[in-house]
Amino acid sequence: MVIVHHFILLYSINFINLAYIGPLGVNIFFVISGFLITTLCIKEKALTGDLSLKTFYLRRIFRILPVAYLYILIVAILNYVFKLHIAALNFVAAILFIADLSFFRRIKFDWDLAHYWSLSVEEQFYLIFPVFIKKKFSLFVLLILIVAFCPPIFFWLQVNIGSLNNGIFASFTRFLSKFQGIAIGCLFSVLLFKGYLNFGKLSLIITLVSIFMIFYIKFDPFESLSSTFFNLLISIFTGLIIVNNIHPQQTNLIYKFLNLKLLNFIGILSYSLYIWQQLFLSNDPRFPLSKYPVNLIFVVLVPIVSYFVYERYFLRLKSRFKKVQ
Repeated sequence: MVIVHHFILLYSINFINLAYIGPLGVNIFFVISGFLITTLCIKEKALTGDLSLKTFYLRRIFRILPVAYLYILIVAILNYVFKLHIAALNFVAAILFIADLSFFRRIKFDWDLAHYWSLSVEEQFYLIFPVFIKKKFSLFVLLILIVAFCPPIFFWLQVNIGSLNNGIFASFTRFLSKFQGIAIGCLFSVLLFKGYLNFGKLSLIITLVSIFMIFYIKFDPFESLSSTFFNLLISIFTGLIIVNNIHPQQTNLIYKFLNLKLLNFIGILSYSLYIWQQLFLSNDPRFPLSKYPVNLIFVVLVPIVSYFVYERYFLRLKSRFKKVQ
């Protein structure tokens, strides 16, 4: 969805009304990520009696950092060779995974590293949320409820109280709203474990209605009172799609579609695709490999090579620290 979004922005303005599809794809990923990570943490704690933060962080390091830092290194080399004039602060924000902070969002963030704002949100989620699962689960539930449902309230306060529309409160509200989709994913994982989300024969209908509503509402990437409310609904519908399609249902066409071999393969490559596509969909005349249609070859080829030649080595290291399936 992100690749389609970038392609539309660069080459096909007739379909500009579909430009929201990229931010929607990122939000869907956030919900999936919150659901997956919470599920793995709860499983480990339930099966072993504890959650090892050390092995959790090592698994995340081996999965995220190798290709993320390789990409930054490649961009730094290209920046030097082709004189792309990427600001040093952009590299600092990407390396430290703080590109989502307001300070870095206000500066001219270069396209080639712009997608690291979402990786920053992910890394901060990995760093903070599992600590609450380990230490006190009730506090974790309270945290995800606050993150999921308080941003609309905070934005409402900003709209109605002018003094809150800038400064620390405004920055905090914008920071918190980026984790809204992740928090909804976490919440659906908790509710599923508690046995509250068994929809039975209604699962297919709920899935179809959820898919329709996600595209009917349309994701709004601009932080505002209305966007935090409508994007919250989109995250909830995404959660409903997840929980209704994670169990084998041979009669469910949506389940069958989501488990096609092609989609599984795209899923395996999804992180690599997300990292590398930014480089080749820039349409920067200074960088020859970003020119259409040659760039489309590299959008596909580079992630495949990256995954099978480079990333799988670190994924094998990651598997040594796996506690549960």
